[in-house]
Amino acid sequence: MIVAAVRSRAAPVVERANDWLAGRSERERLLLIVLAVLGIVAVGWYGIVQPLLIVRQDAVERIELYEGLQARLRAAPAGAAAAPGAAPISGPLDEAVRQAAAAQALTAEVTGDADRVTVTITGARFDSAVPFIRALESGGAMVDDLRMETAGQPGLINLTLTATRP
Repeated sequence: MIVAAVRSRAAPVVERANDWLAGRSERERLLLIVLAVLGIVAVGWYGIVQPLLIVRQDAVERIELYEGLQARLRAAPAGAAAAPGAAPISGPLDEAVRQAAAAQALTAEVTGDADRVTVTITGARFDSAVPFIRALESGGAMVDDLRMETAGQPGLINLTLTATRP
C-alpha cells in the first residue's frame, strides 16, 4: 500500500528507473546493490575520511611544533645567555631585529629602544616566523613574551613578541 502511494507521487524519472530495475533479474539487482554500496564506501573514504585524516595530522604537527617552542621559551631562565657559539648582537637591538626579519622576508613593525623592543608581524608564514625567532635567540636576544595567532589562512600567523638584550 505504501509502495503504491510512493510510486503514484514519484517523478517520471524515478518511475522509469523503478521500471528498469524491476525488469532486471535477481542476480543483476544484487550486483547493482553491491556496486552502489562499494561506490558509496569509496566516495566516503576518499572524499571524506582521508582528507579529514590528512588535515588532522597537519594540525597535530603544528600543535606539537608550537608547544615545543612554548616549552623552550618557558624553560629559559630570565637573563639566560645566548646559545653556545652564537655571535652576540652588536649595535642597537631594534636594528638587529629588523635585519633578522628581513633575512626571513618578513615585514616587522619594531618599537622600543636599543635594549628592549616589541615586534609585530602580521600575515607571516609560520615556517618563516620560527627561524626568525631562532635567529633572534641565537644572536643573543631574549624573547620574553611571544604570542602567535592564526591569520585566517592556513599557514599564516600574526606574531607579537618582546625581545630584550641580556
